[in-house]
Amino acid sequence: MMLVRAAAATITLAIAIPAVADERDSVDDFSGGIWGFDPSATSAHLARDGWTFLSMSTLSWPDGRQAVVTLWNSQLGDFARCFDYFDAEMHQTGGKCERSGTGL
Repeated sequence: MMLVRAAAATITLAIAIPAVADERDSVDDFSGGIWGFDPSATSAHLARDGWTFLSMSTLSWPDGRQAVVTLWNSQLGDFARCFDYFDAEMHQTGGKCERSGTGL
């Protein structure tokens, strides 16, 4: 019986997580505290606009590619997380930022 419950919970999560991720990508109103893609934001813009840098993490691939993830906080209390991607020679190949509008 316990195994059946665990399997049911796993299946429920497998269905729910992609649905939530898809919704997050289409959010234009950040005032509800929902993480959403902000096409106008970059980590460089956040730094210039006075956001407070909170933390950073890096991810590496065996072929030398890198991803740098940064977390930011605004004076209004909302958060941003930025993903910046680099090739093996550390040339930036892309990036995006997501925001949560808890302070707006």
